[in-house]
Amino acid sequence: MQHYATRSLVALTALMATGCSTGGPATPVSTPSPHSLSAAICPPAPNSHQPITNPTRHFSAPPGQVLDSKRGYCAYIATARGVVSVRLRPEIAPKAVNNFVFLATHGFYDGLPFYRVCPDAGNPACPSQAPIAVTGSPDGSSAGGPGYALPAEPVTGEYLLGTMAMYGSDPKTIGSQFAISLGDGRSLPHTYVIFGQATDGFTALVGLKKGDTVLWVDIESTEPVPGS
Repeated sequence: MQHYATRSLVALTALMATGCSTGGPATPVSTPSPHSLSAAICPPAPNSHQPITNPTRHFSAPPGQVLDSKRGYCAYIATARGVVSVRLRPEIAPKAVNNFVFLATHGFYDGLPFYRVCPDAGNPACPSQAPIAVTGSPDGSSAGGPGYALPAEPVTGEYLLGTMAMYGSDPKTIGSQFAISLGDGRSLPHTYVIFGQATDGFTALVGLKKGDTVLWVDIESTEPVPGS
């Protein structure tokens, strides 16, 4: 557990110190304070969870604004292996976070499988060298979605252990699918929009297998993260 907690802090430090990175030359920034790091870490589980009895899996139009720009947000992704806590990052991908929160609060992800877990030598669809787990597709394919698509935002940041990014057959758009990095993917091209970073639940995260199910996703608002 200490091993994964240390990696969580390393990932958060890198994200907060280089949050404006888009793969170009590095811009000097101040080192985040311990207070900033502590505020960015989401608790291991939500304060409470209310099951959604009738999840909605199709929408006729993209969502309106659901985020409060003065608040921060944590997402909790429950699986049979445990809960993964994620600090959502609207400061770098506001449309992606708004979209994810809208879908999660309608129960869209509840019961959907991780239909792709890479690396997988037998699956040519796995991105080369990418350790990721992918979910969010109602039909279990990279083309599945919520009934609409939004233009993708620029990719900001790096694919670290626990980084959450939008996913799909067309990286120029976003829908419902997302991938969570299961390892260090900093050598990968900046293809998919980063919108979150896991801060707890790494044992559950790295244990994910193809076919594991998202039991539920919960969203809680928090105080804004200092410096965001």
